[in-house]
Amino acid sequence: QSTFLGIPKEFPEIRIDYFKEQLGTLPPKACFLSHIHSDHLQGLDNYIGPVVYCSPATKKLLLRLEKKSVRLTRLCNEVEIEPQRMYRNLGPEYGRDVLRAIPYNTPTTIELDPCQTITVTLLEANHCPGSTMFLIENDNKAILYTGDIRAEDWWLESLRRNPILVPYTRGWKRLDCIYLDTTFCGPSMTYETFPSKTQGIGLLISEIRKYPKDTAFHFNAWTYGYEDLWIALASAFNVKIHVDKYRYEIFQSVGDASVYEYGPCLTGYSALSMDRCERMPLSEGCLTLDPNCTRFHSCERGYVCEGRAGSHVVYVHPTINSQIREPGAGYPRNGSGHEYRSLSSLVTIDVMIDANKNSQRRN
Repeated sequence: QSTFLGIPKEFPEIRIDYFKEQLGTLPPKACFLSHIHSDHLQGLDNYIGPVVYCSPATKKLLLRLEKKSVRLTRLCNEVEIEPQRMYRNLGPEYGRDVLRAIPYNTPTTIELDPCQTITVTLLEANHCPGSTMFLIENDNKAILYTGDIRAEDWWLESLRRNPILVPYTRGWKRLDCIYLDTTFCGPSMTYETFPSKTQGIGLLISEIRKYPKDTAFHFNAWTYGYEDLWIALASAFNVKIHVDKYRYEIFQSVGDASVYEYGPCLTGYSALSMDRCERMPLSEGCLTLDPNCTRFHSCERGYVCEGRAGSHVVYVHPTINSQIREPGAGYPRNGSGHEYRSLSSLVTIDVMIDANKNSQRRN
């Protein structure tokens, strides 16, 4: 749960992941959004302010988000209801296209005022579709804001290899601060290690294989960040994963691999025919709208689809550890204490601030 109030002390002119007005502070000159989980969206539903910079996938997903109550009404009553998108005020239909997408790994100069610019680079955060860290620099200062991350070994290695970060990993440049979102590290709850996502997926598949082959499963993907599990289940059992129309269209909106790398794997892709007269489907993707063609479901939890009605259904719940809970999926989307220390040791820094508690530790 993010409790960061959005103002990095090195760059007080900007806001990150918190968009409510704050007494005693000047209005921001630029804002940044790391991903679409609700604890990072506070104030965006009635936002009036400068441009909000984010990743391409975050922009597309955010403009399609709807309240669960509306989605369930549409599903359970089988009625067509006009989409009530929560953040439509940020899109072009309101005459204000507030969101600006920046591609990953592309240093981008942003003018805060005629006398002040910053350079911002988005770095993939291994958390959910579109999630990003922000490397923010000017001639005198540099910070890294992580947002939510999983600092697994392979991901840390990708940062070590990233040419943009070489000056920091080799010690030629120093970060003034890392703003670290330590969801599972605190006085009352600290997890030193977590299973990797791959380990969690492997354990889940091993448990599912123990059930009779006619058993139906419902995976409670209650938020974004569990898409790897869908893909792994589809591959392991040669099946499709049933989702409701809302979820399918959400991922269809990021179906281009240039926007979200797993988009085509989820909803498929097509190409122009030889005569360029029509598009030919080359892959259907692993998600389906047909509830009767599979025994694996990840549709809205409060709605019982045809494929689950009358069947023995095993409900799979994501957990943050590897203990099986009828069955569970040990698949934390945030990092452990060991992972956060590994990230902070990768680069040369002066101060590390826990963005959840606004406490700091000087190196």
